[in-house]
Amino acid sequence: VNAEIFLRGICSLPNIKGKVLMTTRLTPRAIKPRGEFMLGSHEFELTAMQKADAVEFFHKQGIQGNRGEIESACEPYGYHPLSLRLLAGRILKDFENPADIAIAQKLKIDGDIIQQKHHVLEVSYSSLPQHEQKLLSTIACFRSLVELKTIEAIADDVTGRLLQNDLHDLVDRGLLHFDDKNKKFDLHPIVRRFAYDRLTASDRTAAHTRLVNYFEAIPKPQVVNTLEDLVPVIELYHHMVRAGNLDEAMDLFYNRLHSAMYYQFGAYQIYAELLRALFLNGEDEPPRLKKEDDQAWTLNELANAYSLSGQPRRAILLFEMSIRFGEKHNNKKNLTVNLGNVASMAQIYIGALSKAERNLHRSIDLSREIADKTNRARANSNLVRLLSYLGQWDKAKQKFMSAIEIFEKHNNFQAQGITWSYRALFFLFLARAKPQSKIENLKSSIKAASRALELANEAARNDAPTPRDYIRAYWLLGAAYRANNELTLAEENLSKALNLCRQINMVDHEADILLDIVHLRYAQGDFQDALEKASEALVITERSGYVLQGADVNLFLAQYALEQEKDKAKAKAYAESALKLAYCDGPPYYYKVAYEEAAAMLERLKSLP
Repeated sequence: VNAEIFLRGICSLPNIKGKVLMTTRLTPRAIKPRGEFMLGSHEFELTAMQKADAVEFFHKQGIQGNRGEIESACEPYGYHPLSLRLLAGRILKDFENPADIAIAQKLKIDGDIIQQKHHVLEVSYSSLPQHEQKLLSTIACFRSLVELKTIEAIADDVTGRLLQNDLHDLVDRGLLHFDDKNKKFDLHPIVRRFAYDRLTASDRTAAHTRLVNYFEAIPKPQVVNTLEDLVPVIELYHHMVRAGNLDEAMDLFYNRLHSAMYYQFGAYQIYAELLRALFLNGEDEPPRLKKEDDQAWTLNELANAYSLSGQPRRAILLFEMSIRFGEKHNNKKNLTVNLGNVASMAQIYIGALSKAERNLHRSIDLSREIADKTNRARANSNLVRLLSYLGQWDKAKQKFMSAIEIFEKHNNFQAQGITWSYRALFFLFLARAKPQSKIENLKSSIKAASRALELANEAARNDAPTPRDYIRAYWLLGAAYRANNELTLAEENLSKALNLCRQINMVDHEADILLDIVHLRYAQGDFQDALEKASEALVITERSGYVLQGADVNLFLAQYALEQEKDKAKAKAYAESALKLAYCDGPPYYYKVAYEEAAAMLERLKSLP
């Protein structure tokens, strides 16, 4: 009533110009008198927090975590504001690791939410007729949005008219949401879990079995252009797993989901979520699959997804379990792949450079034994990257020639592009190590990164575009342009790299891209943005344990503290951190160019008053 009086009063004032923003659960009749909104008024439904706002909220609460980690923690709760407030409170008060977003993985706050809402969800569900309870719980079996025709196909003994009445009732009660745009039904994640938990074990199995039969009958799309095209297959996989058909689900995943999700779309978080469902006893034990080869493959693929998502240490545990499978059964083919992966996808990032080199050479030796030229070339390609960090320029050049020769012979455009990217990185490091030939090396880096981009396009024309290859090429091309003071071209390529990187949440390259944007902003004189992005990159490196990237970020912060803040003590602290991180396993297994730059910075600081 008071709102209506206020709004009528505002409207009665002469010659008034302005806007009124009102947040309310009930729309005042003065605005919507006969079901239609008055001219000039608009309604915006506030259903969830925006991702960026949620990340900012957690950071302002003092919770430690990078963007990807926080988004992953918020996703299960649909970015519901009350849920996120409760989640933040539990994280802040954790006894072992207070204020660490990683705690969210072991928390389940559904009960807290129901309790704080005075059991409104439980009361709402209990007040439903039994057939509507069953309908809601059946809809909760779906992983994603569902069309009316699908519900009609699997609903028990309900005519179309009666079913629609039940659905309207569930929507009116706020338990079910209907998306007018997509013409699909959906449940809030909290409602979904609540309703699903109300099914008995036998009812769940029966419902998922019916859904397996339904989705198996859906024709395969001839061409997969978007992730949306895979939704029926993902649903089929989900129901196979929930019905207990794990081996059939694994075959489906490998044949119809793996390639498109991993390479074509870079959907790493969903990829990992689907594979985790096979680990019924947790990740300390192998997935519940009959064939040990399938167990090893699943361990390796989940590890890859974790590594790309910024969790290399979590990945290493799975890689090592997969390697033990290969050793136990003397499966040299799997071993060559897994040894290469643990080195290139995890150990290099965390600075375990000695182990990485040992595993790559072991992969090469095994590849020779079984005459596997492709995997031998892949290991040599990864050695180009590793040896560039070690500053072993001649060896890196030899490994590049060995790898590229085999990839060119087999017309493997994607592998060629990756190898040329590592060649571009090689020249970037060489430009830092040898200032006297900086311009020449930067031109070579630009040429190599451009070739990597060409090969990414060639691979896309022959198979499917791989976002990861474009991100890597754009980043290195932008980095080389930036170091060569071609700032407009640097801006163009680094912006493309960062946008693509964040679209697929490819955390393993994000800090590197951010750092080159930091250097670009510094060159442009935008020191505040440079500092903000450097701080963001530092959080990523510390959270993910990225030692090599961390060394470079600390080097920049030392430079910034000295040149912009005139703070010698802070500069010294950052330079010491950079030196420690770059040390890795100690010479010769250290990030040579960063270590030498940090040492030079510390020597320079000694000479300053």
